[in-house]
Amino acid sequence: MENGKIVYICENTPDGVFTAIYDAWAARIPDERLSILADGEFAMELFAEYRYVETDMEKAVKVARSVSRKISPEAYRQIYTASLSYEEDKIMAIYRFLKIGFRYGTVITDMHAKEEVCRMFELCRNVTNEAHSFREFVRFAELENGILLARIKPKNFVLPLMAGHFADRFPEEHFVIIDDNSEMGVFHERGKKWFLSPIDKEAIERLWNSDRAKEYEQLWKTFFRAIAIKQRHNYKCQRNFCALRYRDYMLEFDN
Repeated sequence: MENGKIVYICENTPDGVFTAIYDAWAARIPDERLSILADGEFAMELFAEYRYVETDMEKAVKVARSVSRKISPEAYRQIYTASLSYEEDKIMAIYRFLKIGFRYGTVITDMHAKEEVCRMFELCRNVTNEAHSFREFVRFAELENGILLARIKPKNFVLPLMAGHFADRFPEEHFVIIDDNSEMGVFHERGKKWFLSPIDKEAIERLWNSDRAKEYEQLWKTFFRAIAIKQRHNYKCQRNFCALRYRDYMLEFDN
């Protein structure tokens, strides 16, 4: 369509996002005709041309390198963090941020009066705050083979921001952290680097419901009850510090 809207659809990963941005940038499509969305559920538009983007690591690396060199490493950190967001407009927000970023250079991250910079800040804050919360609320159960297993159900894809923390904290442990929403997991082998991989949901369910995992659940609940002061129970205050959505796999709480 000569004057219709062009919609790029990409894999919902940082590499997929950066590949789509590379292709859209190279196509020089006017902003008013361009939309970039992550693959998933979205409303289809009439009279729009949909272009499905295959993730290309070479293109993704070129985007990352250009941003770090021509704008700043901080700008790259922000767009990478924003690419982990669940918000539908995240990719276009990154695209608009980069357009003015390449114009202004290093100072762009401090130009909070600009709408594009404010939106980037909001996306980053949302992702990093959730990652920080899950670093505190994640609960591990030890399986029969000694592997530590934890599960979370975040809104954003926070696993890459959590993995380094636990790899530094448990360098001599085998551990796995599962994200139920993205169906991805962080896998860490003792003394080695962590990596991300898709999961087998049925296998995880079997492990999570094993007798050994249930023993750890009881240990958490016993500890939770032992340190509680009955006269000071305040469930409203408790929810302020630990919202209900974080409790799906917090072993000390009843389901």
